[in-house]
Amino acid sequence: MFSYSARSNARRIPLTPAKPPISAWGFIKKILNDRTLGFGSLLAYTFVIAILPLFTAALGIFGLVLSSNPSAQQSIVDSIADSGSDNTTKTAIREVTNLAANNLGDNGGGILAIGIIFALWGGSRLFVAIDETFTIFYRTADRSFLKKNLIAIGMLILFILLVILIIVASAVPSFLINTLPDNGGAQFGIFIAGIVISITILFILFFVIYFVVPNKKILLKQIWCGALIAAILLDIFLILFPLYVRRFMGSFIGLIGFVVILITFFYYFSIILLLGAQVNAYFFERIQPLPDGLGTFLHEAVLQMLGGPHVPAERIKKESGR
Repeated sequence: MFSYSARSNARRIPLTPAKPPISAWGFIKKILNDRTLGFGSLLAYTFVIAILPLFTAALGIFGLVLSSNPSAQQSIVDSIADSGSDNTTKTAIREVTNLAANNLGDNGGGILAIGIIFALWGGSRLFVAIDETFTIFYRTADRSFLKKNLIAIGMLILFILLVILIIVASAVPSFLINTLPDNGGAQFGIFIAGIVISITILFILFFVIYFVVPNKKILLKQIWCGALIAAILLDIFLILFPLYVRRFMGSFIGLIGFVVILITFFYYFSIILLLGAQVNAYFFERIQPLPDGLGTFLHEAVLQMLGGPHVPAERIKKESGR
């Protein structure tokens, strides 16, 4: 096995010192050397891919239950369409949902059966991707195939339940503000209460992810800060994102605009998720940054492993092309 002691001593960065130092630059270096932004892009793509089978299963239920009630079906279509942040996005959502609703009436049962199977497998790929990313951040070994996928499916089910709670928590304050009179600042109080509830549910979501997904023993005191930071950032993002879409993405039209907005949303969501994990790993578990970028570090580690602990420096430089 390759011994990391030679390289870590040469760089004067011990891998497991008694009291590892922490600093703002060390945190930034860990983010950069772990390729956090790149993993955020990959995770955003996985989010989109994971949503497709989940959306298929939801449409199967939608078509099966509401095929005999066109008025209720149209009411739900209108509600889904109104969730868009601007007119072009609303139009795109309405077109997709109407098309699905009109074609699911006779085939809802079959689509539902297929959708549930693909939803469990395809949707759980999201948490498999998070698991594999956290192995880099926390310097842990990979789980076995079976264990990794069982945890991913369990996390997917919990994720769906928490997302439903988040949607309800976000919708209730808006409904109350629009229906109740503003007596003594009641609407403002409801608005603040809605934010607090939303942050609380988001905190639970991130807390569970940071506690369950990493392949190591995690103490509760090591993850609360990252979960709280991620929850607050995501709630601010959910409030400001519609403004961002109208200001900077108004030129995208129809379905293309909807796809671009969806990918943008999941990219920022992924970055927030990974940022909270990095806060926990660096500041609370004192996991130090790699001395080089991930690719360079692995390249030199492989050279050391193949050549033994006493590989001449000239050979390393020659074989690494440096």
